[in-house]
Amino acid sequence: MTARETPGNNRLLMALSLLVAVLLWLFAAGEREGETVLSVPLEITNLPPSLSLVNKPPSRIEVTVAGPRILLLKLRMQQLKIRLDLRGNLEGTTVFNGLEKSIRLEPELHVTRLSPATIEMKTAAAVSTQDK
Repeated sequence: MTARETPGNNRLLMALSLLVAVLLWLFAAGEREGETVLSVPLEITNLPPSLSLVNKPPSRIEVTVAGPRILLLKLRMQQLKIRLDLRGNLEGTTVFNGLEKSIRLEPELHVTRLSPATIEMKTAAAVSTQDK
């Protein structure tokens, strides 16, 4: 019996071979460690209406993430954000450290670098249009 006599078996064998090749590639790619740099948007939330921002924070933060390459590929598809919550803030300066804690990542991934690593927000009493 030759391959020409059984075209169904030949296609099945080709499909099985392709599946095994893809699985081997995923296993090999998933085992290697790597790093990727992402530009993550910074979002300011819950600014009290009685306050206004004096300084303009950066709109994006460069985040370097390390871990298995297959998870890094998946991470690039996600819409990450870093949120700074100003709820309950008073007039003055607030410093935000530890921004990497606000990024949700798979347990195998970890943040190795943030730029900038610290955000300083200065607020002042808002001037209403009626006061002018």
